[in-house]
Amino acid sequence: MSDLQLDFSGKRFVVVGASSGIGRQIARELAASGADVLAIARNKERLEALEQESEHIQAASLDVLTASTEDWAELLSSDVQAHGKFHGAVYTAGISGATPLRHFDEAFARRIMETSFWGAIRALQVMTKKRISQEGAAFLLFSSVAGHTGEKGLFAYAAAKAAVMAGVKSLAHDLAKDRKRINSISPGYVRTGMTIQSEEDMGTPANVVRGHLFGIGKPQDVAGMVLFLLSDRASWITGEDFIVDGGYMRGAWN
Repeated sequence: MSDLQLDFSGKRFVVVGASSGIGRQIARELAASGADVLAIARNKERLEALEQESEHIQAASLDVLTASTEDWAELLSSDVQAHGKFHGAVYTAGISGATPLRHFDEAFARRIMETSFWGAIRALQVMTKKRISQEGAAFLLFSSVAGHTGEKGLFAYAAAKAAVMAGVKSLAHDLAKDRKRINSISPGYVRTGMTIQSEEDMGTPANVVRGHLFGIGKPQDVAGMVLFLLSDRASWITGEDFIVDGGYMRGAWN
């Protein structure tokens, strides 16, 4: 058990990308802290399994790559009518893969941007409305240290994550009038289903492993920062990016 416990009893959050990896861990920890969670992802089977873990988790299937603002409005409005407004949301959805300049798949590169950036923007257009979220609600988008460093062969992924960081800085102004906050988190290399698939496709560069001073991360290594930024203790923080990388931004340059 963690030595820091947050109480989210009576609060409601959306977690997008909750079927696996970091998103799944965040949904679990929010529910364990008393929050009611609307877990959204594409994989229905994994969502149903997650829903069975806690009475505080309700699952809904939606493909963020193709979902329009109308799709988001239909899903979230129905949930709010039944259960009340949300106190915040976390968008973790994203895909990664190699896009070397000389022979990259443009359609795949565009999917990377659509999932990480435009999918988040379409969700936020609805989530941040007064009829959907409470005044003072907190929103978190997932970026990556790749958006800071620009990893070899990953220009589309790095660009999408840098776009998330830049977008958050501007969106903080839009949301401030309702005291709503938005920040981004940039994890280092975290072992999840997505990164395991990437390892199978491209291998894991030794310098990346070596660069993490505290070793490769686990989803729970990132979830703690998420819960803090969703909490009232972070009510004076907005428009920022938080690096949670096991020391990679330092170790990578050794």
